[in-house]
Amino acid sequence: MILPPSLKIIAGVLLLLVILFFILKKQRKLTGLLFIIALGVGAWQGWKEYNRTNEDMAQLEADIKIAATALIHDYETNDTLSNQKYLGKVIEVNGPIKKIEKNDDGGYVVVLGDTASLSAVRCAIDSIHSPDAAVLQTGTSAILRGNCSGFNKDELGLGSDVILNRCAIIKNEK
Repeated sequence: MILPPSLKIIAGVLLLLVILFFILKKQRKLTGLLFIIALGVGAWQGWKEYNRTNEDMAQLEADIKIAATALIHDYETNDTLSNQKYLGKVIEVNGPIKKIEKNDDGGYVVVLGDTASLSAVRCAIDSIHSPDAAVLQTGTSAILRGNCSGFNKDELGLGSDVILNRCAIIKNEK
């Protein structure tokens, strides 16, 4: 399990206090008190982390604003450099809607890009924005904002895909 840095620090402090508790026999009251305080802070941080939610992409400022065709071109030209530039960033992408897909669990994926190309930007819509995705139509243009999570490189001539997750629809142009 991966712990956030704040919980790693608290776990280290707790371990240090346990060691000090057994080494310093005369300071056991102080060490015990510090242990209880650190345990309480750790529990509070753990509770905050457990209940943490993702931020709504519609409320975040985009790190990069780019056209879908330009984003696809960047990745197809040099995916390593593009990963350094886009991966994990909030990307606002605009372009024509090629297709709207609905998953088995009811989630939407909006596919943006040039209709003449097999490559596309696949935007998985955040569940809180599903009602907005239901009104989208193919052939229109849209602006979506999401977290760039990678690139599926074209190996078989089927087209490459840039993947954006937790997307929000910023603007639907008809």
